[in-house]
Amino acid sequence: MYSQIALIAQVFDVFFQVGGAGAALEEIRKRSGSWFDPVLVRLCLTLQDDTHFWAMLESPDIDDELMKLEPSEYMMVVDEDQLDRITEAFGMVVDVKSPFTHDHSTRVARFSVAIASQFEFDAKQLRQIKRAAYLHDIGKLGVSNCILDKPGKLDAAEWEQIKRHPTLTGNILGHLKPFAEIASMSAAHHEKLDGSGYPLGISGDQISRETRIITIADIFDALTAARPYREALGVSKSLAIIESQIGSAIDADCFEALKIHVRETGMA
Repeated sequence: MYSQIALIAQVFDVFFQVGGAGAALEEIRKRSGSWFDPVLVRLCLTLQDDTHFWAMLESPDIDDELMKLEPSEYMMVVDEDQLDRITEAFGMVVDVKSPFTHDHSTRVARFSVAIASQFEFDAKQLRQIKRAAYLHDIGKLGVSNCILDKPGKLDAAEWEQIKRHPTLTGNILGHLKPFAEIASMSAAHHEKLDGSGYPLGISGDQISRETRIITIADIFDALTAARPYREALGVSKSLAIIESQIGSAIDADCFEALKIHVRETGMA
């Protein structure tokens, strides 16, 4: 029944957005008995004259209105630890989209915290960096797997689709109050110090140290993990590739911190 309710709500919303209340109700009515349980359809049709319901759907404050519908006895205040677990869960959702990114966000988060711990960040800042790293690729949910899993070289149009994902990351996180503060930190992970990165082409001091940390953690994990177009590279070779990009894409201090982490953990 829960799945049926979810389906009817989804179809209802699609047709409401395109044609309004009349179109939504008519489409639900037409699919009664084939797609939808007639009982659910009859319940939907009782909303026809509910002016408050339709006004709520078009309200810019629909999120707040929805929260008011939740029974008070079931409401839960999310603390920082719970928010961390939610962040980790979303990171895992992103990673399972492609077999080639299994645990990628988790590893990037761990590398980022290990690198950031060597700088003068307090506990709150480290927590934000960890969250931003977990969610840096959430925009890839908007990119087709035909592109993400392609074994060969991407064509120009496919590459443009890939380059959209940081913008999507920023848009998604920016619309969620608990994550708005880290939106730009996550979304800038493909920017480069020399301005040749994407999507904004920002450079130098425009790129925060927090983002520089996530960037090097992301690159290190991408190089040391298998991808559809190549095998995983060894740690030494990966570090050499990263070192060659110091000053253009990579922050020198972050690279030194990464090398210390690699040495201390015996990865090399």
